[in-house]
Amino acid sequence: MIYDCYTIVITGLGGQGLIKIIQILGTALMNEGYKVISSETHGLSQRGGKVTCFLRFGNTLNAPIPMIGTADMIIALEESTIIDALKFTKPDKSTLLIISTYEKNVLGQEYPSIQGLLNNLYERSDKIYFIPAMEIAEKQTGNPKTMNSVILGYITKFLYLNKKVLEESINHNFSETIIELNLKAFNEGLNL
Repeated sequence: MIYDCYTIVITGLGGQGLIKIIQILGTALMNEGYKVISSETHGLSQRGGKVTCFLRFGNTLNAPIPMIGTADMIIALEESTIIDALKFTKPDKSTLLIISTYEKNVLGQEYPSIQGLLNNLYERSDKIYFIPAMEIAEKQTGNPKTMNSVILGYITKFLYLNKKVLEESINHNFSETIIELNLKAFNEGLNL
């Protein structure tokens, strides 16, 4: 598949490795011949604070930050962070939502109810996928930090990217000591 302009919004908490996902995907997409542009918006970027990153790729690109209502895919690395990113969903409910079931309660904040979350999601999209990425990472690699590689493996099937190109990008973007764990996690996500 050839993309003219495809927009991915990735949201999560500071310290979850959102920028690493952007680097791995961006490298793979450039190696596939696409133009790639990325950016991030966040407050103070402190560990645990909400972070949103954008990755846009294709043959024609405009601005690094997409307009509201134009995202093709939104990935949430922490379940509740999807709520603020829903403004980027397309009005026709075609935006693909990939949501990690990982929950991180913030002290003094009430976590959204699952029913409230589901109501918001189904109002915005017909394509919603919950992924137990943290559980898979812990069970298969013993390292919860590999959950992003589980997510990368899972989204590969929606982006029609060459598996080998993504594996090469993982090799390029991780230190030698954790490459094998991340490749294992990537393949677990790919097989979901």
